[in-house]
Amino acid sequence: MDSKLESPEVPQSLSTRKSLAWSFSQEAGQNILRFIGSIAIARLLTPDEVGVFALAMAANFLISSLQSFGIGAYLVRARELTHDRIRTTFGMSLLVSWSIAALVLLARHPIAELYDTPGIADVLLLVAATFFINPFGQPAQALLTRELRFDILHHIGLASVIISIGTSVGLAFLGLSYMALAWGMVAGSAVQAALLIAVRRDHLRLRPSLRHWREVAQFGGWLSAGSVVDTFNVEGNKLFLGGLINPSAVALFERGQQIPRIARETLFRPLGRVIFPTFARDIREGKSIGPAVEMLVAAQTAIIWSAFLTVAILAKPIIVFLFGENWSVAGMLLPYLAVSMGVRAALPQPNQILTPHGKVRRLFVLTTIVSVSTLVFGVLGALHSLEMFAILTVPASVVSLVMCYIALRPFLGTDLAALVPHYLKSLVTALFSSIPSVTVYLLYGADVPVHSLLFALAVAPLFWLLAIHLTGSVVVAEIDLILRKGVSLLRRRRGYGR
Repeated sequence: MDSKLESPEVPQSLSTRKSLAWSFSQEAGQNILRFIGSIAIARLLTPDEVGVFALAMAANFLISSLQSFGIGAYLVRARELTHDRIRTTFGMSLLVSWSIAALVLLARHPIAELYDTPGIADVLLLVAATFFINPFGQPAQALLTRELRFDILHHIGLASVIISIGTSVGLAFLGLSYMALAWGMVAGSAVQAALLIAVRRDHLRLRPSLRHWREVAQFGGWLSAGSVVDTFNVEGNKLFLGGLINPSAVALFERGQQIPRIARETLFRPLGRVIFPTFARDIREGKSIGPAVEMLVAAQTAIIWSAFLTVAILAKPIIVFLFGENWSVAGMLLPYLAVSMGVRAALPQPNQILTPHGKVRRLFVLTTIVSVSTLVFGVLGALHSLEMFAILTVPASVVSLVMCYIALRPFLGTDLAALVPHYLKSLVTALFSSIPSVTVYLLYGADVPVHSLLFALAVAPLFWLLAIHLTGSVVVAEIDLILRKGVSLLRRRRGYGR
C-alpha cells in the first residue's frame, strides 16, 4: 500500500526568511572556505596542473549532467509524499548515478588521449567513485529541502566542504599535484552522504524501488535534458578552450571567472534553494509570485551590479594580490566576465520560475536556444584568442537575457515596466559604489599598491550602504529587519545571562 508519509524525526519547517538566512549562511561559508582553499592551491599548483583537473571536470560534467534526473525536484514538488515515491527516487538515483559512473570509467582513457593529457584518466577514476557514493544521500537531501530544513543542510554542507578542501590542500602540500583535488572531491562526497543518512537514519533501511519510475521520468526527463544542454553550454566552452588553445587557458579562464562566479553563486544558490519550494507552494495555493519576483530582482541587481563593477575596475590588482603574478592574465579576463555575469542577474534564473510552474519542457527549449547561441560566441572567441573568448561572453549574455525574458514573461506575475525602476536604482547604486575603485584606478592605473587596493575594497561597502538609502532600495528594509532581529536576539541573550 502506497501510504502517505509522516515525518516525525525532523522538526517543523523553518519560515521562508529563516530558510533564506540559513541558505545564505551555507553558501557564503562554503564559498569563503573554497576561496581560501583556492588561494592555497594557487600557490601549491601551477596553472598547467590545475588545468588538467579543470579539463577532467569539464568532461565529467558533460557525462554526468544527467545524474540528478530531476529526482530531487520531483520530491520537492510532489503534492503527496509517500514511502513508495521516496523508494522510487532512491532506486532511480542508484540506476542513473551508477550508470554514469560506468560511463565515466569507460570514457576516461579516450578523453585523456583526445587532449594528450594522461592525468585526466587518473582524475576521472576518482570522479567515478563519487557517483557510487552520491545516491545514498540524495533522497534525504530532497526531503530536507522540501521541509525547508536549511539549518540542517547548512551544517552538512559546511562540514563536507571543510573536509574536501582540507584534503585537497593537505595532499597538494604533500606533492600529489592535481590528484589532490580529485581526492578532495571523494572525501567531501563521502562525508556529505554519511551526514545526510545520519540525519535520516531510517534511510539506512531504505530499499530501492522503480514503482513510480514513469512519474519521475516524465517530470525529470525534460529537466535532465535541459541540464545536459546547460552543462554542455558551460563545460563545452572550456573543452573548446582546451582543444583550441591549451589546458592552461582553461585554468586562467576559470581563475578569472572565480570571483564573480563565487559572488553570484553566494547570492543565487541560496535563493534558488528556498525560492523553488516556496514558489511551488505558492503556486499550488493559487498565490501570485509577482511581488516576490520584483523584490528578488531588485535585491540581486542592487548587490551584484555594485560588487561586479568594483571588481571589474580593479580586476588585475585583485587577481595578483590573491593568487600571485602567475595568474595575472586572468586579471585581463575578469572585467568582461564580471560584466557578463552582471547582465544575467537582471532576471531570476529560468529554473526558479519555470520549474515551480511545471513548465519543464519550456525550460528545456529555452536552455537549448540560449546554449547554442552562447556556444557560437564561445567558439568564435576561442578561434581568435583567450581574451576575445572573454570579451564575447558579454554579447552572449545580452542575447541570453532577451531570450529569457521572452520565455519567462507569462509566468513572472509582473512585467518589464515594474522592473525598470528597480534597474535604474541598482544602476545608480553601482555607479555610486564604484567611486572608491575609480578614484584608486585613476591615481595608480593597473599597478595599484596593496594598501590602496584594500582601502578601496573596504570603503566601497560604505558607499553602497549610502547609495541604497539614497535610492530607496528594497534591500534597506531587509537590512533594517535583520539588524532589529539581531539587536533583539542580543538583548534576550544578555537577559538570560543575568
